[in-house]
Amino acid sequence: MALIGGAGHVGYVTEGLKVLPEASLCAVAPGCPEEDISLLQCLGAAPGVTVHADYRDLLDRERPDIVAVSPFYHLHAEVAVAALQAGAAVYCEKPLALTLESLARVRAAVASSGRPLGIMLNYRYLPAFLTARRLVAAGAIGTPTVGYAQKSYKRGRRPDFYRQRSTFGGIIPWVGIHAIDFTRWISGCEMVSVDARHVKLHHPEYPGMEDAATCQYALDNGGSAVLSFDFLRPPGAPSHGDDRLRLVGDRGALEIRGDRLELIDAEGAREVAPEAPPLGPFADFAESVRDPGHACAISAGEALRVTEIALRSRDAADSGQRQALV
Repeated sequence: MALIGGAGHVGYVTEGLKVLPEASLCAVAPGCPEEDISLLQCLGAAPGVTVHADYRDLLDRERPDIVAVSPFYHLHAEVAVAALQAGAAVYCEKPLALTLESLARVRAAVASSGRPLGIMLNYRYLPAFLTARRLVAAGAIGTPTVGYAQKSYKRGRRPDFYRQRSTFGGIIPWVGIHAIDFTRWISGCEMVSVDARHVKLHHPEYPGMEDAATCQYALDNGGSAVLSFDFLRPPGAPSHGDDRLRLVGDRGALEIRGDRLELIDAEGAREVAPEAPPLGPFADFAESVRDPGHACAISAGEALRVTEIALRSRDAADSGQRQALV
Protein backbone atom coordinates (compact mmCIF):
# COMPACT_ATOMS: atom_id res chain seq x y z
CA MET A 1 0.00 0.00 0.00
CA ALA A 2 0.97 3.64 -0.39
CA LEU A 3 0.22 6.81 1.55
CA ILE A 4 -0.44 10.15 -0.12
CA GLY A 5 -0.49 13.11 2.26
CA GLY A 6 -0.09 13.28 6.01
CA ALA A 7 -2.57 16.00 7.03
CA GLY A 8 -5.26 13.73 8.46
CA HIS A 9 -5.65 10.58 10.52
CA VAL A 10 -2.60 8.71 9.27
CA GLY A 11 -2.50 6.90 12.61
CA TYR A 12 -5.44 4.73 11.52
CA VAL A 13 -3.20 3.38 8.77
CA THR A 14 0.00 2.93 10.75
CA GLU A 15 -1.86 1.20 13.58
CA GLY A 16 -3.74 -1.01 11.14
CA LEU A 17 -0.54 -2.14 9.46
CA LYS A 18 0.66 -3.57 12.77
CA VAL A 19 -2.05 -6.24 12.69
CA LEU A 20 -1.85 -6.96 8.95
CA PRO A 21 1.22 -9.14 8.38
CA GLU A 22 0.44 -9.52 4.67
CA ALA A 23 0.28 -5.75 4.12
CA SER A 24 3.24 -3.39 3.84
CA LEU A 25 3.86 0.26 3.13
CA CYS A 26 5.75 0.63 -0.16
CA ALA A 27 5.72 4.38 -0.86
CA VAL A 28 4.72 7.82 0.40
CA ALA A 29 4.18 11.20 -1.27
CA PRO A 30 2.75 14.61 -0.36
CA GLY A 31 -0.58 15.71 -1.77
CA CYS A 32 0.97 18.92 -3.10
CA PRO A 33 4.37 20.68 -3.05
CA GLU A 34 3.26 22.97 -0.18
CA GLU A 35 2.62 20.13 2.23
CA ASP A 36 5.04 19.57 5.11
CA ILE A 37 6.32 16.05 4.43
CA SER A 38 8.36 15.57 7.61
CA LEU A 39 5.93 12.86 8.77
CA LEU A 40 6.07 11.18 5.39
CA GLN A 41 9.85 11.30 5.38
CA CYS A 42 9.88 9.57 8.78
CA LEU A 43 7.68 6.81 7.36
CA GLY A 44 9.80 6.74 4.22
CA ALA A 45 12.89 6.01 6.29
CA ALA A 46 11.67 2.47 6.88
CA PRO A 47 13.22 -0.30 4.76
CA GLY A 48 11.50 -0.82 1.43
CA VAL A 49 9.59 2.47 1.48
CA THR A 50 10.26 5.02 -1.24
CA VAL A 51 9.51 8.76 -1.01
CA HIS A 52 8.09 10.46 -4.08
CA ALA A 53 7.88 14.22 -4.58
CA ASP A 54 4.74 13.90 -6.73
CA TYR A 55 1.87 11.53 -5.96
CA ARG A 56 1.23 10.99 -9.68
CA ASP A 57 4.74 9.60 -10.02
CA LEU A 58 4.04 7.30 -7.08
CA LEU A 59 0.88 5.97 -8.73
CA ASP A 60 2.65 5.41 -12.06
CA ARG A 61 5.73 3.70 -10.65
CA GLU A 62 4.47 1.75 -7.63
CA ARG A 63 1.01 0.59 -8.76
CA PRO A 64 -0.10 -0.03 -5.14
CA ASP A 65 -3.04 -2.25 -4.22
CA ILE A 66 -4.32 0.27 -1.67
CA VAL A 67 -3.73 4.02 -1.43
CA ALA A 68 -4.44 5.87 1.81
CA VAL A 69 -5.42 9.43 0.85
CA SER A 70 -4.78 12.07 3.52
CA PRO A 71 -3.55 15.38 2.01
CA PHE A 72 -4.95 18.88 2.64
CA TYR A 73 -8.72 18.46 2.71
CA HIS A 74 -9.48 20.25 -0.57
CA LEU A 75 -7.32 17.67 -2.37
CA HIS A 76 -9.15 14.56 -1.13
CA ALA A 77 -11.34 14.18 -4.21
CA GLU A 78 -8.57 14.92 -6.72
CA VAL A 79 -6.15 12.40 -5.23
CA ALA A 80 -8.81 9.76 -4.60
CA VAL A 81 -9.99 9.92 -8.21
CA ALA A 82 -6.42 9.63 -9.52
CA ALA A 83 -5.74 6.61 -7.30
CA LEU A 84 -8.97 4.88 -8.30
CA GLN A 85 -8.22 5.50 -11.98
CA ALA A 86 -4.77 3.97 -11.42
CA GLY A 87 -6.45 0.77 -10.24
CA ALA A 88 -5.95 1.13 -6.49
CA ALA A 89 -8.46 0.66 -3.71
CA VAL A 90 -8.73 3.95 -1.82
CA TYR A 91 -8.94 4.58 1.92
CA CYS A 92 -9.65 8.32 2.13
CA GLU A 93 -9.70 10.88 4.90
CA LYS A 94 -13.11 12.48 5.49
CA PRO A 95 -14.86 14.22 3.92
CA LEU A 96 -14.33 12.54 0.56
CA ALA A 97 -14.80 15.92 -1.14
CA LEU A 98 -15.49 19.55 -0.27
CA THR A 99 -18.09 20.19 -3.00
CA LEU A 100 -20.97 18.20 -4.42
CA GLU A 101 -19.37 18.51 -7.86
CA SER A 102 -16.09 16.94 -6.77
CA LEU A 103 -18.00 14.27 -4.83
CA ALA A 104 -19.77 13.37 -8.06
CA ARG A 105 -16.36 12.80 -9.66
CA VAL A 106 -15.39 10.46 -6.82
CA ARG A 107 -18.66 8.56 -7.21
CA ALA A 108 -18.08 8.21 -10.96
CA ALA A 109 -14.51 7.00 -10.42
CA VAL A 110 -15.69 4.33 -7.97
CA ALA A 111 -18.31 3.15 -10.45
CA SER A 112 -15.97 3.06 -13.46
CA SER A 113 -12.99 1.52 -11.66
CA GLY A 114 -14.89 -1.05 -9.63
CA ARG A 115 -12.32 -0.61 -6.84
CA PRO A 116 -13.21 -0.45 -3.12
CA LEU A 117 -13.53 2.91 -1.40
CA GLY A 118 -13.20 3.45 2.36
CA ILE A 119 -13.39 6.52 4.56
CA MET A 120 -11.51 7.47 7.74
CA LEU A 121 -14.50 7.49 10.09
CA ASN A 122 -13.70 5.66 13.30
CA TYR A 123 -16.81 5.74 15.50
CA ARG A 124 -18.21 2.48 14.15
CA TYR A 125 -15.12 0.86 15.69
CA LEU A 126 -15.38 2.41 19.16
CA PRO A 127 -16.78 -0.12 21.67
CA ALA A 128 -19.49 2.11 23.18
CA PHE A 129 -20.86 3.10 19.77
CA LEU A 130 -20.66 -0.43 18.35
CA THR A 131 -22.49 -1.82 21.39
CA ALA A 132 -25.14 0.91 21.15
CA ARG A 133 -25.74 -0.08 17.53
CA ARG A 134 -26.27 -3.70 18.57
CA LEU A 135 -28.65 -2.73 21.37
CA VAL A 136 -30.82 -0.59 19.11
CA ALA A 137 -30.87 -3.26 16.40
CA ALA A 138 -32.02 -5.78 19.03
CA GLY A 139 -34.94 -3.50 20.00
CA ALA A 140 -33.59 -2.37 23.38
CA ILE A 141 -35.11 1.12 23.07
CA GLY A 142 -37.92 0.31 20.67
CA THR A 143 -38.33 2.65 17.70
CA PRO A 144 -35.70 5.43 17.73
CA THR A 145 -37.66 8.68 17.78
CA VAL A 146 -35.45 11.50 19.08
CA GLY A 147 -31.68 11.82 18.93
CA TYR A 148 -29.19 14.30 20.35
CA ALA A 149 -25.49 14.17 19.47
CA GLN A 150 -22.53 16.36 20.32
CA LYS A 151 -18.94 16.71 19.21
CA SER A 152 -16.94 19.37 21.03
CA TYR A 153 -13.23 19.85 20.27
CA LYS A 154 -10.44 21.99 21.61
CA ARG A 155 -9.41 24.48 18.95
CA GLY A 156 -5.70 24.27 19.57
CA ARG A 157 -3.31 25.48 16.92
CA ARG A 158 -4.43 24.43 13.48
CA PRO A 159 -2.53 24.30 10.16
CA ASP A 160 -2.80 27.27 7.82
CA PHE A 161 -5.15 25.48 5.43
CA TYR A 162 -7.83 25.64 8.17
CA ARG A 163 -7.97 29.41 7.72
CA GLN A 164 -9.97 29.34 4.48
CA ARG A 165 -13.24 27.60 3.67
CA SER A 166 -11.90 26.65 0.24
CA THR A 167 -9.17 24.47 1.76
CA PHE A 168 -10.71 23.50 5.12
CA GLY A 169 -14.29 22.88 4.05
CA GLY A 170 -16.12 23.92 7.21
CA ILE A 171 -16.92 22.54 10.64
CA ILE A 172 -19.88 20.45 9.46
CA PRO A 173 -18.00 18.38 6.82
CA TRP A 174 -14.91 18.03 9.03
CA VAL A 175 -16.31 17.55 12.56
CA GLY A 176 -20.02 17.06 12.03
CA ILE A 177 -19.62 14.19 9.60
CA HIS A 178 -18.65 11.92 12.51
CA ALA A 179 -21.91 12.54 14.38
CA ILE A 180 -23.94 12.34 11.18
CA ASP A 181 -22.45 8.92 10.56
CA PHE A 182 -22.82 7.44 14.02
CA THR A 183 -26.35 8.83 14.50
CA ARG A 184 -27.55 7.27 11.23
CA TRP A 185 -25.71 4.02 11.90
CA ILE A 186 -26.84 3.49 15.48
CA SER A 187 -30.44 4.61 14.97
CA GLY A 188 -30.86 2.72 11.70
CA CYS A 189 -32.78 5.77 10.42
CA GLU A 190 -32.10 7.76 7.28
CA MET A 191 -31.92 11.55 7.33
CA VAL A 192 -34.38 13.07 4.86
CA SER A 193 -33.96 16.83 5.37
CA VAL A 194 -31.85 19.28 7.38
CA ASP A 195 -32.09 22.76 8.88
CA ALA A 196 -28.68 24.06 9.95
CA ARG A 197 -26.81 27.04 11.32
CA HIS A 198 -23.10 27.70 11.79
CA VAL A 199 -21.48 30.69 13.43
CA LYS A 200 -18.19 32.56 13.36
CA LEU A 201 -17.68 34.74 16.46
CA HIS A 202 -14.13 34.07 17.61
CA HIS A 203 -10.54 33.78 16.34
CA PRO A 204 -10.64 36.09 13.30
CA GLU A 205 -7.24 34.75 12.28
CA TYR A 206 -9.15 31.67 11.10
CA PRO A 207 -11.89 33.34 9.03
CA GLY A 208 -12.93 30.14 7.23
CA MET A 209 -13.15 27.98 10.34
CA GLU A 210 -16.54 28.27 12.04
CA ASP A 211 -16.68 28.09 15.83
CA ALA A 212 -19.85 26.03 16.10
CA ALA A 213 -22.77 24.56 14.17
CA THR A 214 -26.13 22.97 14.91
CA CYS A 215 -28.12 20.74 12.55
CA GLN A 216 -31.66 19.43 12.93
CA TYR A 217 -32.50 16.38 10.83
CA ALA A 218 -35.88 14.91 9.96
CA LEU A 219 -35.69 11.11 9.99
CA ASP A 220 -37.41 8.78 7.60
CA ASN A 221 -39.55 7.25 10.38
CA GLY A 222 -40.96 10.66 11.37
CA GLY A 223 -38.52 11.24 14.22
CA SER A 224 -35.81 13.87 14.45
CA ALA A 225 -32.21 14.35 15.56
CA VAL A 226 -30.33 17.45 16.70
CA LEU A 227 -26.55 17.44 16.30
CA SER A 228 -24.13 20.11 17.52
CA PHE A 229 -20.44 20.58 16.78
CA ASP A 230 -17.97 23.12 18.12
CA PHE A 231 -14.34 24.13 18.55
CA LEU A 232 -15.10 25.67 21.95
CA ARG A 233 -13.95 22.98 24.38
CA PRO A 234 -11.87 24.77 27.05
CA PRO A 235 -8.08 24.24 26.96
CA GLY A 236 -8.15 22.91 30.52
CA ALA A 237 -10.68 20.16 29.76
CA PRO A 238 -9.39 16.64 30.52
CA SER A 239 -9.64 15.40 26.92
CA HIS A 240 -9.38 16.87 23.43
CA GLY A 241 -12.93 15.93 22.52
CA ASP A 242 -16.29 15.52 24.26
CA ASP A 243 -18.47 13.12 22.28
CA ARG A 244 -22.04 12.31 23.26
CA LEU A 245 -25.15 10.63 21.93
CA ARG A 246 -28.60 10.30 23.46
CA LEU A 247 -31.12 8.24 21.54
CA VAL A 248 -34.70 7.84 22.78
CA GLY A 249 -37.33 5.35 21.66
CA ASP A 250 -40.73 4.17 22.86
CA ARG A 251 -39.21 1.45 25.08
CA GLY A 252 -36.14 3.16 26.47
CA ALA A 253 -33.14 5.38 25.91
CA LEU A 254 -29.41 5.01 25.63
CA GLU A 255 -26.71 7.54 26.36
CA ILE A 256 -23.08 7.58 25.31
CA ARG A 257 -20.63 9.95 26.91
CA GLY A 258 -17.07 9.34 25.87
CA ASP A 259 -16.43 5.62 26.27
CA ARG A 260 -19.34 4.98 28.67
CA LEU A 261 -22.72 3.59 27.62
CA GLU A 262 -25.91 3.66 29.72
CA LEU A 263 -29.20 1.98 28.90
CA ILE A 264 -32.42 3.19 30.52
CA ASP A 265 -35.58 1.10 30.16
CA ALA A 266 -38.47 -0.30 32.20
CA GLU A 267 -36.03 -2.12 34.46
CA GLY A 268 -34.15 1.05 35.35
CA ALA A 269 -30.80 2.59 34.39
CA ARG A 270 -27.64 0.54 34.07
CA GLU A 271 -24.22 0.88 32.54
CA VAL A 272 -23.51 -1.56 29.72
CA ALA A 273 -20.04 -3.03 29.18
CA PRO A 274 -18.96 -2.12 25.64
CA GLU A 275 -17.82 -4.80 23.20
CA ALA A 276 -14.75 -4.16 21.06
CA PRO A 277 -14.76 -5.01 17.33
CA PRO A 278 -12.30 -7.60 15.97
CA LEU A 279 -10.60 -5.09 13.63
CA GLY A 280 -9.84 -1.38 13.63
CA PRO A 281 -10.79 1.07 10.85
CA PHE A 282 -7.97 0.54 8.36
CA ALA A 283 -7.50 -3.16 9.08
CA ASP A 284 -11.20 -3.71 8.41
CA PHE A 285 -11.01 -1.91 5.07
CA ALA A 286 -7.79 -3.68 4.05
CA GLU A 287 -9.35 -7.04 4.84
CA SER A 288 -12.28 -6.20 2.56
CA VAL A 289 -9.79 -5.48 -0.24
CA ARG A 290 -7.90 -8.73 0.35
CA ASP A 291 -11.08 -10.78 0.73
CA PRO A 292 -14.08 -9.54 -1.32
CA GLY A 293 -16.30 -11.69 0.88
CA HIS A 294 -15.47 -9.57 3.92
CA ALA A 295 -17.92 -6.70 4.39
CA CYS A 296 -16.31 -3.51 5.69
CA ALA A 297 -18.25 -1.77 8.46
CA ILE A 298 -18.54 1.28 6.17
CA SER A 299 -19.30 0.51 2.54
CA ALA A 300 -18.37 2.74 -0.39
CA GLY A 301 -22.02 3.70 -0.75
CA GLU A 302 -22.22 4.76 2.90
CA ALA A 303 -18.99 6.75 2.61
CA LEU A 304 -20.38 8.64 -0.36
CA ARG A 305 -23.77 9.12 1.33
CA VAL A 306 -22.48 10.51 4.62
CA THR A 307 -20.21 12.92 2.74
CA GLU A 308 -23.18 14.12 0.69
CA ILE A 309 -25.28 14.68 3.82
CA ALA A 310 -22.45 16.67 5.42
CA LEU A 311 -22.01 18.88 2.35
CA ARG A 312 -25.74 19.50 1.98
CA SER A 313 -25.94 20.30 5.71
CA ARG A 314 -23.21 22.91 5.24
CA ASP A 315 -25.21 24.31 2.28
CA ALA A 316 -28.27 24.55 4.54
CA ALA A 317 -26.25 26.56 7.05
CA ASP A 318 -24.84 28.81 4.32
CA SER A 319 -28.23 29.51 2.78
CA GLY A 320 -30.39 29.50 5.90
CA GLN A 321 -32.82 27.26 4.04
CA ARG A 322 -33.86 23.66 4.62
CA GLN A 323 -32.14 21.16 2.35
CA ALA A 324 -33.72 17.92 1.15
CA LEU A 325 -31.45 14.90 1.59
CA VAL A 326 -33.39 12.33 -0.47
